[in-house]
Amino acid sequence: MSGEAASVVWGLRTEMKLLVRGGTVISPEGSRAADVLCDGERILAVTDHGETPLASVDDVVDATGLLVFPGLIDAHVHSRDPGATHKEDFAHSTRAAAAGGLTTILEMPNAIPPVTDAEIFEARVRQHTPNAFVDFGLWGLALGPRNLADLEGLFAAGAVGVKIFWGYSLDATTLELVYHPKPGAEVVPPPSNAEVLDVFAEVARVGGLLAAHCEDVDVLARGRRDADDDTGSYEHLLTLRPALAEAVAVATGVEFAEATGCRFHVVHLSSRRGVQIVRAAQRDRVSVSAETCPQYLTLTAGDYEAIGPSMKVYPPVRGVEDQAALWEGISDGTIGTIASDHAPHSKEEKARGLIEAPAGAVGVETLAPVMLDRMAAGMLSPERLALVLSARPSHQYGLFPSKGTIAPGADADLTLVDPERSRVVRNDALHTVQRHSPWAGRELRAVPVRAVLRGRTIMLDGEPVGEPSGRFVSRDGRQAQVV
Repeated sequence: MSGEAASVVWGLRTEMKLLVRGGTVISPEGSRAADVLCDGERILAVTDHGETPLASVDDVVDATGLLVFPGLIDAHVHSRDPGATHKEDFAHSTRAAAAGGLTTILEMPNAIPPVTDAEIFEARVRQHTPNAFVDFGLWGLALGPRNLADLEGLFAAGAVGVKIFWGYSLDATTLELVYHPKPGAEVVPPPSNAEVLDVFAEVARVGGLLAAHCEDVDVLARGRRDADDDTGSYEHLLTLRPALAEAVAVATGVEFAEATGCRFHVVHLSSRRGVQIVRAAQRDRVSVSAETCPQYLTLTAGDYEAIGPSMKVYPPVRGVEDQAALWEGISDGTIGTIASDHAPHSKEEKARGLIEAPAGAVGVETLAPVMLDRMAAGMLSPERLALVLSARPSHQYGLFPSKGTIAPGADADLTLVDPERSRVVRNDALHTVQRHSPWAGRELRAVPVRAVLRGRTIMLDGEPVGEPSGRFVSRDGRQAQVV
């Protein structure tokens, strides 16, 4: 196979010099045949092929025939840890991230307890660091008036942003999401729009980023009221959770962002109308950005019969027209980032039936392979992939210039891809706790074959290498030393 390593896997000596030689270095600005020289944990130079004498380095990786990307980032991961670790835990999710060619993830805050203040944030950093196979940042959770005064402290602690689950009730004890509260259940009701507006204003005041799961609670309630009896069909699910619910919440968020000056980020955008609203807001210079996910870019409602409950997510995967609009949004820059929304549940939970089964898919390990396959199919260029999976996330979440670039002084984070190699997604080969991928059985072309984190190989040929060596990174790009 082209790109076989020319030496042993990177060892423990952080002062060693590593040369990644003979590959094509990819950046959003273009591609060039180049060698990457790493000195310890940082990139020292990017040079023409053969310019660095082999005698001056300690280790060489032969990247002939390979694409060398800046380390890829997944900005939307739910590891369920602590709390529902029967679904997933941080050690498994970060091993899976490494196996899929990622070097950094951003962990969502809705574990038990959720990350709602600086004290919990700092405890979570201490908990996750020994188990991290990749570098990681943390999101905070906005609960409306319940923790409005704590948001400034979350950003001071290094949160990449705060997320609000707009329109969702929370369990009164654990603060877990409750999608369909039962009569008499003790829940924290969704914040009102006035309370959400207060969150926008506070995040704007402290200079942070606010992300929202955008589905309007009243539109969802109307869908439940007007839907026919449960048929168990995917069309019934789309009736319950129409694209209108997303559009209304996105449009409201845009208005709140314009009124307050808050940086507003729409996660897992799924609909044609949602793309149109974001595009119009950006043209009006409102500070709004958007992310979408591989499930919306590669699956449609018609795939449910063949795939089954492993593809059930919220917002749901929709139609061909919505998918086409999302790809157009990536092409013209309306959608700036792609992330997995990795949110596993057990097979038993997913087998409850389409309507009752919890929403969420296994995806951190397949984020890069699925999108690289779409690159190989001509849906996006290598340069655009480097933008949406590395450069733009690093800028958006405050990790640049340590992450997201192959340049002197940056962290030596690299994802090496063999554009001619294929691999079939197999559930039994996944590295997550729950192993049921929506893409199981699919053959994907353009395979990540090596991941390098701060100068050390952490994945080779799809398998994690070595012990956990990931670190917490804050929104200003610094790496925290946890004591």
